[in-house]
Amino acid sequence: MSLDRLQRTWDELGQKDPLWAVLTWPEKKGGRWRADEFFETGVSEVEDLMAYLEKLGRAPPREKVLDFGCGVGRVTQPLAAYFDEVWGVDIAPSMIAWAEHFNGEGERCRYMVNVAEDLAVFADATFGLVYSKLTLQHLPPALAKKLIVEFVRVLHPRGVAVFQLPGEPERQRHPRVQQCRRAIRWFIPEWCIRTYRKLRYGHLIEMNGIPRDEVVSLVEANGGVALDITQDTSAGGGWTSYRYCVGRR
Repeated sequence: MSLDRLQRTWDELGQKDPLWAVLTWPEKKGGRWRADEFFETGVSEVEDLMAYLEKLGRAPPREKVLDFGCGVGRVTQPLAAYFDEVWGVDIAPSMIAWAEHFNGEGERCRYMVNVAEDLAVFADATFGLVYSKLTLQHLPPALAKKLIVEFVRVLHPRGVAVFQLPGEPERQRHPRVQQCRRAIRWFIPEWCIRTYRKLRYGHLIEMNGIPRDEVVSLVEANGGVALDITQDTSAGGGWTSYRYCVGRR
């Protein structure tokens, strides 16, 4: 999926049902999220995150934090209770517009649309914390890998990056099933597959993963170190998912 198509997909979701697009709980689809209820999940998530880092003994510098894939600011705003300046970055203009609409933290929360395969808008060693959840799993693996490298690059020497990413499906497909799927993709145009998915599921949200060993090797090859890796259940959909905590070497 190209960046332009990825942006169109998430921009459309942000226009139609922005809160559900961020937290796709089945009972909340169709505008059924209450804003206060939705944002309270972000407060709880940030509290858990900070308690986790404290237990790990890796309290990050408090000047700046990056929330990558910020959506409407569900986690960005609660982070402002712990950091002086919070940057929320997302690919969808509609999501950023909603984030600015909901923003109750003023200039402490700054939002930006970023349609690039990198974070070149930020200098090296900028952030004490880089956080990303429920975002990398929706990107093509090659792009997710580039961004993980960028997470390490923009990290303060004493900072940490905490990100979630599926590793592999919990149940591997039979080799013949995999062959059939590859054959279908070879003979059927991509636009036909996208149209089918949209008609069946009502959206085109992709799910992808990167094996755990590949993520660790990628981090270590680019000046980082995996401080902690724990299994995570947030991906759902039959995937084994992990929460990575990464520092700079």
